[in-house]
Amino acid sequence: MNHRLALLALAALIPASLAGQSIDERLGARVPQGTAALVRELAASAAARGLPADPIVQKAIEGSVKAVPADRVAGALREVLAQLALSAAALRGAGMDPPDTIVVAAGAFAINAGLDASQVTELAGAGPETGAAVTLRVAGTLAALGVPAADVVRLVATALAAGQAPADLLALPAQVQAAVARGETPAQAAVGLARAAAASGRRGPPPTRPTPPPRPQRP
Repeated sequence: MNHRLALLALAALIPASLAGQSIDERLGARVPQGTAALVRELAASAAARGLPADPIVQKAIEGSVKAVPADRVAGALREVLAQLALSAAALRGAGMDPPDTIVVAAGAFAINAGLDASQVTELAGAGPETGAAVTLRVAGTLAALGVPAADVVRLVATALAAGQAPADLLALPAQVQAAVARGETPAQAAVGLARAAAASGRRGPPPTRPTPPPRPQRP
């Protein structure tokens, strides 16, 4: 995955359904009728289980754009639904019950990129719940860039423990890519970044200067 694709992955934090379009409107004529019917069926199943339908719709559109055979698209759509269900279960393990659908989609993205359910649970609980979607989306992007899953978890968890906000994690994929461009492997880049984050956490924030006392006013 190149830098542009990494940015697109992070941009997926904003579900397309926010645009107010129905599934049929989003699929339009771009998806064969048989695939569209399966999308509607799986989306209804997802909604009944409190899961987001957006990733299913997006996968169908992606398969159509790439001219993937219909049987392979059907298998991929069912796999997306399974990953969404696995993500939701992992998030409930982190104390989110019910989990937000945006976070569920981010967890499924991380699972698809190579993380397992226990790692999703760990990362979801490593920072504030309000930042879990960003945390998991960044983790999935790092895994897609070639960082081993264990190193992804170590890097992201270390950065959060060092006091970085989830939004600060958005810089990590570009930092990994920059290190790879200098000749490091993705794993080496992640280890180096984790060490830097841990060192930063031990140092703590820079000391603040005391406020000088007010000058006495002349009579």
